[in-house]
Amino acid sequence: MKADYFDFSKVKNFEKHIELSIPNFLTLDNIFLAVCKQFAHPESTVIDLGCSTGRFLNKLPKTEGTRYVGVDTVKFEEQKKGFIFEQNDIEVALDDYKEENVSVIVGMFMLQFLGSAKRKRVLNQLKHYIDRGTQVLLSEKVYLSDSQLQTLIHRLHIQEKRKGFTDKEILDKDDQLSVSMYCKSEHELDVELNNIGFPTKVWQSYNFMGYVVNKHQGRAGYGK
Repeated sequence: MKADYFDFSKVKNFEKHIELSIPNFLTLDNIFLAVCKQFAHPESTVIDLGCSTGRFLNKLPKTEGTRYVGVDTVKFEEQKKGFIFEQNDIEVALDDYKEENVSVIVGMFMLQFLGSAKRKRVLNQLKHYIDRGTQVLLSEKVYLSDSQLQTLIHRLHIQEKRKGFTDKEILDKDDQLSVSMYCKSEHELDVELNNIGFPTKVWQSYNFMGYVVNKHQGRAGYGK
């Protein structure tokens, strides 16, 4: 029997849930907050794709004259304030803002929930922004190339999650995510990011990665 999708929008105490699910998540959060604060300049727009509750934009120190937009396909029950929320498809939102002055785009664990064709289109859209000078902050869960190491890391991750979840909760969530999450290998992700700009890995914990991607001359268009 096919598992139901895991509905993040219904999770109680969502922020704590994420902190318990992703090892050292707060370190990633702090790095992205610092980078975003550095590059979010006045009279520009900052966009958080897959913003969930808006917790990232809510925590972000605001720059006067900057517009902060959170995009998600559903409105979460624990919605935060302090930003403009748009219930919208990611592709549509990226198309809507493509001619505007967007200083930073954040996508925390967002691409991994897109099917192959949609993921490719969104990456092409992100390349358009990067070519215009936008800083793109992306984090992803990946599969490691070494299968034995991947198995070991997975076991260690399960041990970490047991600090906040029961074995049944862990298994049920993994089963539900298996029908909605499409993780790439670390190599595949590196290729994708190098095709849209110049990526710098700024964080890694287990098989979770965080990157800042910006403009780099001489790169071919994604998928070309």
